[in-house]
Amino acid sequence: MINKFLAKTEHQKGVLSLVLLSLVFASMGLFARYLSTGFVLLQQVYLRVLAAFILGLIFFWKDLDFKKLKKISTKEWGLLIFRSATMYLFGVTLFTQAIILTKYSNVSFIGALPMVAVLGIILLKEKITTKKLVLIISAFVGVVLIAVKDYSHIFVWGNGELIALISTFAFALSYIGRKWHTNLLNNKEITLLTFLISFIMIFITSLVMGQGIPSTGWNWGLFVAVLGAGLFNVINMLLTNYGFQKVEAILASNILTLESVFAIVLGFIFYKEIPIIKELIGGLVITLSVLGMNKVEEEN
Repeated sequence: MINKFLAKTEHQKGVLSLVLLSLVFASMGLFARYLSTGFVLLQQVYLRVLAAFILGLIFFWKDLDFKKLKKISTKEWGLLIFRSATMYLFGVTLFTQAIILTKYSNVSFIGALPMVAVLGIILLKEKITTKKLVLIISAFVGVVLIAVKDYSHIFVWGNGELIALISTFAFALSYIGRKWHTNLLNNKEITLLTFLISFIMIFITSLVMGQGIPSTGWNWGLFVAVLGAGLFNVINMLLTNYGFQKVEAILASNILTLESVFAIVLGFIFYKEIPIIKELIGGLVITLSVLGMNKVEEEN
């Protein structure tokens, strides 16, 4: 009875972590938009990741066991490299590039595809029922109502749309990959190693592509923005690792659609963007879908 209660409590904490993760996701665009005024794409990404690594070392120092580094198996290192590449080198970088190349509404449409749920069914063998399928589709429709402004072009795909699809798939693989870690490393250790590996990969890629090191153009605004983005990346990865450790991929997929709801709220707070009726309906549909999926999972 006690073990069952503890398991349920951990599951609820995981759900809350993913709700908070959706809020963090919605806010990351604010940093990316500002940092693009001072840095090119890869410079911005690796600076954010480096700041996250340094801040993570400071915050998590007492919870790190460096002796574990010698105990990490080749398979575990491979998984860490794989998740780092899919999360930052392909996920973050390609998604940002897609926004530059094509309509934001198309990228939002592709990003709303329930890729995490699909991979959870295929790779993790999670069970899909009619109720769950209806709730997944409902959340997707809700995101489309909020994000897509021009429905006439969402099925007209070019390079930008294909890049967005690859990035969405990469993100989903990184999320699902949390289920494959052993219990050797805790979530904070996994988070820090992911930052370190990601920084090395993106920094080298940046140098190879001739983007170099941003030695000029710095100001206090950009410096604070890099630190802020680093802090949010720490929160982002920690919530990702904890949430996907505790929560089923199908439910997690639905919870992450709350990002669109939080984006409406942040848009109103920071840019005075008044949501239209269509967006409010979409937000309501997403919220009801997430609540419904959580109830279905609790009943199982």
